[in-house]
Parts: sequence; structure tokens; C-alpha cells
Amino acid sequence: MEILKPRPLCLPCTIRTAYDVAKKSTGDEKLQKKIILEVAKWLSSNPISDFTPAALHTWAYRIAVKISGDRDPFLKLKRFSNERALRVAASFERELLAGGDDEETFRLAVRMAICGNAVDFEVEEYGFSLEKFDSQFCECLKAAPVIDHSNMLMQCLERSRKVLYLLDNAGEIVFDKLLIEIIKRMYNCDVLAVVKEGPILNDALLEDAEEVGLTSIVNVITTGNDHIGVDLASSSRTFKDHLASSDMIIAKGQGCYETLSEIESSMGKPIFYLLKAKCSIVAQDLNVPQGSNVIKFSRI
Repeated sequence: MEILKPRPLCLPCTIRTAYDVAKKSTGDEKLQKKIILEVAKWLSSNPISDFTPAALHTWAYRIAVKISGDRDPFLKLKRFSNERALRVAASFERELLAGGDDEETFRLAVRMAICGNAVDFEVEEYGFSLEKFDSQFCECLKAAPVIDHSNMLMQCLERSRKVLYLLDNAGEIVFDKLLIEIIKRMYNCDVLAVVKEGPILNDALLEDAEEVGLTSIVNVITTGNDHIGVDLASSSRTFKDHLASSDMIIAKGQGCYETLSEIESSMGKPIFYLLKAKCSIVAQDLNVPQGSNVIKFSRI
């Protein structure tokens, strides 16, 4: 897969993210303006084509928190996302975990993990409401994946001994937890979950994994950085060692899809992307309608 490079829409999207982070970081309008102008300055003074869209948002966030002094402006929103997702998941958890070790149980768990990827607040042209998450989640579950490589996913899990599961957002990780429980129950493999080391938008951190009980069922490590998706240049040696020693990778969200495209050809192992194509640019790259559910196998 070719590197997903920024399109013109990525520029106003990055500015809007800067504005949103600025509002969450400070009530001082002068600081808010400074953040937006500094992000615009950064965009105009760097070769944008050298970055992924995920990298643009990463830098916008870093500039915003440096100016405002608020290192984790999404903290309250992440806590609320976890609480809301736990309530939504409770109505499915007993049925799912009591189900048999069969394909239908697995497919439902995968769809739930994908629908959890709807918890996102920083995508241009995409609206999400935590207050309406219950109904949105149920509607999402009814939609069959437009790209559905779940058969290959099951085949790879049968052959794998070590699976690296790259997590995305807070709240969403509640449904990743359910899928990981099903994987551990149905397949003879170890699963290692990965969160971000430091705050970046509403991405899950170790404390989020602890809050939703993920650390009680699986080992959780961090990437060693605060970059959206995967950035090997700033990742820890521990993460890179586990990346190299894993038999396969399950990568959640658009950020992973955008950033792993740079390195997947050198990985030498299967990568499965589980995501909702919320961004029109990602949807175009996948050749699916915007909003589609996707289970994509990377043919390496």
C-alpha cells in the first residue's frame, strides 16, 4: 500500500483540530488565537507531503498543549467515553462471552470493536455524540463490513502464537477488551495490547486500559511516544522489539491505517486493519463509502 499523503482537506482539518484542542485547553481567547496561528505557521513552513495526516494532527496537538500548558485537555472526555462505553457494552457482554466458540461469536466481537471506533471527535465532516452512542452503536452493528477479510483474520489467528493489538481511542477500548477475550478463548495465542505513552487527543493511555479492566485480562504496553498511530522513529525499544517478534498485528483506527502504510512492506507479517472509515480521504483510499465498517488484510 502506498503512503497515505495529506490532501487539501487535511489542512483545514488540522486547523480545526488545533482550534478544538485550544478550546479544551484554555478559556483564554488570546492563547486560543496564538495556538491556531502557530499551527498555521507550522503547516506553512514544513513540507506537508512528507507527513501523514496523523502526523499533522500530532504536531497540532503538541503545539497546542505546549502553548496552553494543559498536557491532557481530553482527560474528562476520555473518562466520560470509558464510562459510556462500559454501559453500552454491558448489554452485550454477557451474551457475547456466554456464546459458543464459533465464527458468529467471533464476527460479532469484531463488528463491536469496529463500531467502537466511532468514538472520535477530531475528524473533519464527521459528527459523533457520546449522548447518542447507544443508538449509533446498535445501528452500526447492523451494517455489514464493506471490506470483510474476517475469514483471513481467523485463519491467521489459528496460525499465530503472538498477536500485537494496537489500540486507538478511550471508550473504544472497552469493545477491544471484549474482542481480545474472545481471541484468547478461541485461539491458542498470546495477545499483547498497546496504548500510547503520553496524551494525544482522545487516544487511550495505560490509565484508560486500567480503568476499563483491560489490564486484568491481557498485558498492556505503550508505544513509548505520544504519536497518533505508529511512529517508529520515536517509539520505544520495547515496543519495536514486540512489533518485530509478533506473528501478526491487529491495528485499530484510521491513525494506524495512515501510519503503518509507511512501514508495512518491511514488516514481513500479516496486518489487519479494523476501523470505521470516518474520514472521506481514508474512505477514498480504501475505495469504500464514507462511514463504512472495514476489516482489511494487508497483503504483504
